[in-house]
Amino acid sequence: MDFRSLSVKECFDNPKTANIVKELAPNLMKYPIKLFNKKSCGEIFDLVVSKKILPKDVAEKIETEINKVL
Repeated sequence: MDFRSLSVKECFDNPKTANIVKELAPNLMKYPIKLFNKKSCGEIFDLVVSKKILPKDVAEKIETEINKVL
C-alpha cells in the first residue's frame, strides 16, 4: 500500500500518518477532509493542490514521509 491508494479514513485513523499531515499541513485540518473518507489520499491531494489550498512541494513532502511510514 502506498500514499496514493490509501483512503483518507485509513490515513486519519493511523496516528503516525495523521501526525505527518497535521505537522506539515495544519491548514488542511480546518477543512472537512474527513468527509472524504472513501476517497483516496491521491485524489484528495490532487484536488487540494489544484485548488491552491496546499502547495505542490508540501503535498509531495507529505506523500514521501507517509510512504516511508507505510
